[in-house]
Amino acid sequence: MEKQVLFETKGIGKTYGTNTVLQDIDMQIYPGEIIGLIGENGAGKSTLLKIISGVERASAGNMYINSQQYIGGSPVIANNMGIGMVFQEQSLIRNLTVAQNIFLGKEYQYRHIGIVNWSKMEHDAKAVLEEIGINNIKPSELVMNLSFAARQMVEIAKIFNIVSKSPGKSIILLDEPTSVLNDAEIKQLFEQIRKIVSQGNSVVFVSHRLDEVMEISDRIYIFKDGKQVGMMEKKDANEAILYEKMVGRNTTGEYYKVNKQTVPDMDKELLKVENLSKFGVFKDISFSLHAGEVLGICGVEGSGKEELCDILVGEDHATSGEIFVKGQNINIKNQSIALNNGILSIPKERRTQGMIGTLSVKENMMLSSLNKISKFGILPKSSQDEVAKKWIDTLAIKTNGANEMMLHLSGGNAQKVVFARAINSEAEILILNHPTRGVDIGSKEEIYDLIRTITNKGMAVILLGDTLDESIGISSKIIALKDGLISGIFDCSAD
Repeated sequence: MEKQVLFETKGIGKTYGTNTVLQDIDMQIYPGEIIGLIGENGAGKSTLLKIISGVERASAGNMYINSQQYIGGSPVIANNMGIGMVFQEQSLIRNLTVAQNIFLGKEYQYRHIGIVNWSKMEHDAKAVLEEIGINNIKPSELVMNLSFAARQMVEIAKIFNIVSKSPGKSIILLDEPTSVLNDAEIKQLFEQIRKIVSQGNSVVFVSHRLDEVMEISDRIYIFKDGKQVGMMEKKDANEAILYEKMVGRNTTGEYYKVNKQTVPDMDKELLKVENLSKFGVFKDISFSLHAGEVLGICGVEGSGKEELCDILVGEDHATSGEIFVKGQNINIKNQSIALNNGILSIPKERRTQGMIGTLSVKENMMLSSLNKISKFGILPKSSQDEVAKKWIDTLAIKTNGANEMMLHLSGGNAQKVVFARAINSEAEILILNHPTRGVDIGSKEEIYDLIRTITNKGMAVILLGDTLDESIGISSKIIALKDGLISGIFDCSAD
């Protein structure tokens, strides 16, 4: 007996002016299954999800739910039909409680003669959370006090609560839900996903981490340049095949470019940290960083690694200890002082901290090097165009041009622009806070190659890797932090 199709697209396409971003997409989703969706940045994955969820309208093709035509057109219509999307950039209101976010816009259900029954709302929110296996988040907690992972769980609970009110089975669209989660949090998320589909609902899961896609998905659709280039059953998939279909070439086998690893110049110390401490966070951290070196700092959330890097780049202040740049004791009070001393960071939250969405690609690339290229306060247009073209070509940034606004770029391509800004600053010390987060596998190779290039030129890198494998593969040396203390130092040099 042939399985019933829950949702289907036929010939879906999307154009923006003369730019075609999706073309002839045919996809089927069956009840109770998990669809993996993969492709390089700009391949069209997020655009398809936005069309299905009603955020965007298709330019061509048709969609069907239970064999009935579905037009979409707004998230409300999609929600009423049982379709909901959890976006990569979270949409919760941080100064409201978990319960208030889950029932946002539904407060009337708890209002009587102008008074809201908060206790009843929190009781119902607890039931919603427990329905998909979340038992460790208090409905009364302010969202701003939750970790990113916990906020992700609340977002899923909120969407599931909305779409589960529809008459049929639901479809949850997850766009890069694991990008900032650790292994334990990913395991918890996967348990929730499996619980959702065990009830006959379906999930579309987008991730650049191919191992995750293969672990959680029943079937995998592969996109390239806005087209669907393949569909594979889980049993037939492996990373090499998926990589080749996504990127259009075989993996080189030298993923981390270890053969290009620079031997650090031990006679040229760029940075020295002595007994640096932040009360209640980390204590007595000491290390040196040399020209050509990649220093990986590893540790779980709460180990102190993020806060340590915040101090080095001037976003926070140490309680005690000293920082030396090229032998000079520097009090890094702010980011401007850090940059003037050759220290710059690529932040983890690129959308809120690493870019200005309403400026162009070109203007964002110039943000950290204005003093170097300006003449009497004026930026020569020719210099801007030259720099922008160089980095667009070098990093294979998919954009309609250097004048396109950043907010129109996909997450991975926006990350590449942020990376270009940092390198273009000519800072000698780059702090890379998860530089490949949200970036596809082909682009990761390009970034790894770029790290090798800049260290070969004598720059030094402090790396907070996306995974332990990445940190080991890229770093010359690794410092392991545990509970704010150095628990070990490991040599990772190629020889």
